[in-house]
Amino acid sequence: MSCVRTSRGGILIRFVLPIAIFLLTATSEGERKVVPPTIGATVADVAIKDVSGRVRTLREFKNKKAIVVVFVGTECPIANLYFPTLAEMQKRYADKGVQILAINSNDQDTFADVVAHANERKLPFPVCKDADQSAMEAFRARRTPEVFLLDGDRTIRYRGRIDDQYGYTYRRAVPTHTELKDALTEMLAGKRVTIPESECQGCLIGRARKDGSNNRVR
Repeated sequence: MSCVRTSRGGILIRFVLPIAIFLLTATSEGERKVVPPTIGATVADVAIKDVSGRVRTLREFKNKKAIVVVFVGTECPIANLYFPTLAEMQKRYADKGVQILAINSNDQDTFADVVAHANERKLPFPVCKDADQSAMEAFRARRTPEVFLLDGDRTIRYRGRIDDQYGYTYRRAVPTHTELKDALTEMLAGKRVTIPESECQGCLIGRARKDGSNNRVR
């Protein structure tokens, strides 16, 4: 954690303060209208373009044992902090039949923004731009980095946060709760997911409005 001492000897936490200012807001009217999907529900297939220009669908991963869909944004501090975690997870679980798929549904992020953001991080999984927000609607996703763990039939087995390492007002060296990894472990072992839901802390997804604006959280 990056800190600097103030003139009075106190400590100003450079990480916590910007995150709190940027993210610590009441639930928006738009988010209140989005009802989280039911665990056990089947997600409709979607077709979205990845940063290489290839059209990706959920159906193409039907032979995978697990699909981790994570909604991301180019400017969300919490989502950006989790990219190394997601990259490490893809490498660790790839030979076990797990596929991670990142989706950017933010209305304010252009395709060029998403391409530059993904290329800079050299991620080992597809990153897609949800241009018409059809994927966001299919999952009823609300925040970044909200994750959805699916089986090959596109059935939701877990929804929520990745873990508790990063949040609005904290940054831990290591997480104390690892909901996504735990759900993956149980699912791959053929067991019921013990904790199928959790709350995700992060930025609200910028939703397009009829007037052409969006409800981006500032």
